[in-house]
Amino acid sequence: MLVGFVGDVHGLAFHVFALIATWQRVADKKLDMIVQVGDMGAYPSPERMDESSQRNMALDPAQGDFSRLLQADGLRAERLRAIRKEFASPIHFLRGNHEDFRFLDELRREPGGTAKVDDFDLLRYVPDGTVLQEGDLRIAFLGGIETNETDSRSIDTHAYEKLMDMAPGSLDILATHEPPYGVGVGYRGQVAGSRLVTSLIEHTQPALHISGHLHHLNGPRSYGRSWSWSLDGLISSVLWHPEDNGFRMGCLAVLDTDTWFLQPVTDRWLHEFDTRGFDFDSWYESFVPE
Repeated sequence: MLVGFVGDVHGLAFHVFALIATWQRVADKKLDMIVQVGDMGAYPSPERMDESSQRNMALDPAQGDFSRLLQADGLRAERLRAIRKEFASPIHFLRGNHEDFRFLDELRREPGGTAKVDDFDLLRYVPDGTVLQEGDLRIAFLGGIETNETDSRSIDTHAYEKLMDMAPGSLDILATHEPPYGVGVGYRGQVAGSRLVTSLIEHTQPALHISGHLHHLNGPRSYGRSWSWSLDGLISSVLWHPEDNGFRMGCLAVLDTDTWFLQPVTDRWLHEFDTRGFDFDSWYESFVPE
């Protein structure tokens, strides 16, 4: 199997479809499964965004594209249905710390535990503590971040304990939003990462751990038999790096389960992609000529 992993999206839903479709065309390969590691930016309307997300959307209106996906109709809906045919499966995403948590909680769970998000089945939400069986792979999902005081962003205690009850070596892949403790230093000078996630990796010993949150490519780091990677975010912040264009190197990584080699994508086309001026409909016309 080829499994694609995508870093933090922050609402740029149409960007991520273009990212995956372009990689598949350039590589002449198709991903069997796609996992997004949280901060999808799952807000059904801009009014329900948190304060930080609203500030960022004021600088970059595309960060409201998740809600535009839910409302798509007409020609755009036809194009989204066509792009869905490019993918072998929906994009499975977990909970970050910038989502509408009530919206995610209210989604109807389907057999297997995932929840369909949009009419095109492009996105599937995977609740905390879910273990998916994909072919021979067992993939566990845990969203949220470690916080001093429990709130809607926090790692879910019950989901965490459920995964901690699993036998060492029983998981192939563990996907979390926050990386393990000590992977870097935050912008306030604090040590970044979660001690809870570290303990979960050390106990369950998956072959691969994958995360996001910090918007930096980091890895591989060894935890016993486990290798851990943290992915970069999809694009640079308009606030901090307005001059940067293109997708970030390492916002996408591909695992070949025949070799268990994870390859972060650093191809030149990522940098050359016009993410600031990106328009899904114009991109589609050039990608799939009508």
